[in-house]
Parts: sequence; structure tokens; C-alpha cells
Amino acid sequence: MDTATAKEKIETALNRLQTVFVEPVFDEWALAERSPSGWKILEYGGPRKEAFFAEFSSDIAALRETLDPTQTMIGDFAFSHEGYGSGFDAHICAGQNLFILFNNTGKSTGEITSNPKWTSAQVHFSNLVELFISDPVKL
Repeated sequence: MDTATAKEKIETALNRLQTVFVEPVFDEWALAERSPSGWKILEYGGPRKEAFFAEFSSDIAALRETLDPTQTMIGDFAFSHEGYGSGFDAHICAGQNLFILFNNTGKSTGEITSNPKWTSAQVHFSNLVELFISDPVKL
């Protein structure tokens, strides 16, 4: 899929998560490409675009080794229970060298997943993972 379609699918999944969870699970996300020369943000959705771009380099530092395209398959995902504030709470490998980074700027992942509604909401996250496995993002 192209980046415009990916953006639409991400927004739809986040809206479904929010409907089940009754509040935003992730209030911002970014589609980012990792290349040998570094990271590039391709798309962003959320309330703090300027701050997100300004803080991206330091926020991504904790994930530099984890998000190694040579060690990551399309559809791989993870949650960071340490993530809080502007750090990243989850990610999905959505295409070759392409990652979707998710964040909740008000709560940690531990706080989100401790909510009993998380169990029924996470199916929408899983559906998004499956979507990228069957139709990865291509530039």
C-alpha cells in the first residue's frame, strides 16, 4: 500500500481502539523510515507535530537497536512499558525499513494495558498488524 492508504488505515484503527477503550490509546503516531543515513518521518498524526519533530531524535534513541531493519520482519511489533510522555509506547514494522511509532502523551503503556478494556481493544491493533503483513507499505 502507499503512504496515503497507510495513514487512512492507521487513523481508522486508532479510532476503533479509542471507541472500545473510551479514550485514546495512542494520541499520536508517525510513519518513519530508517535508512543507513538515519531516520526520516514520512507521516505524522497527532496534536503536537512541531514538538514531535523537534524531540524525535532523542525519543528514537532508545529504539535505535530494537528497530534494526536487518533484524525486523514486516509485522513485527512491540510495546514499551517504560514509554511515557514523548517516548514511544509501541511500534509496528509496516514495510521494508518502515516503522509506525505510536505514543500516548498522557499515560504510560503500563497504565494503558492495566485498564480492563485493553483486552477487548487490542484486537484492533492486531488487525492493523495483520493488514501490514498482507499489504506492506511501499514507497
